[in-house]
Amino acid sequence: MSNEKKQIPTWKVNSKTTNYQWEGVLVAYWEVSLDTISDDYTPQEIDAQTLFKKWVKLVHLKYPNGLIPIHWFVEQPGRTQTEFMPFEFKHYPNLMNENFLTFYNWPVNSLTGERLNWLELPVIDKFWNSTYAEKGGFIQEATGWKPSILQPYVYLPTLTQILE
Repeated sequence: MSNEKKQIPTWKVNSKTTNYQWEGVLVAYWEVSLDTISDDYTPQEIDAQTLFKKWVKLVHLKYPNGLIPIHWFVEQPGRTQTEFMPFEFKHYPNLMNENFLTFYNWPVNSLTGERLNWLELPVIDKFWNSTYAEKGGFIQEATGWKPSILQPYVYLPTLTQILE
């Protein structure tokens, strides 16, 4: 096994409407349904485990089958624009059919010119501690879990077993 750190590639991205081109790192950003509960708190007010338990009660009521939807976005760190991830599972098919590829051409590697394989985008880590307070970060902080790229659901009993 190599100790070499994998270089995160940069991507060239062209806007379809303005022909503006930008270059940078792309990451996969995830939100689990109802993780916005964290918007009402700070880590100083509530720790990750306590907030996780509150969230579990909410999602258990809304999703009695235990399958909690995960929504995916493409982000470039440092830019404010976020778009839905292409090829993600459509939890609400009638709501939004637009995604990153609606507005931008397929990203190509800045060095090699290869097209992006969406399954290889790095999935961001989310935190909930004295240093970082990210929306939904309490889930990863409390359980150590984060989704695999484009994972459509998390099964609630799997997450809660981690804490038993």
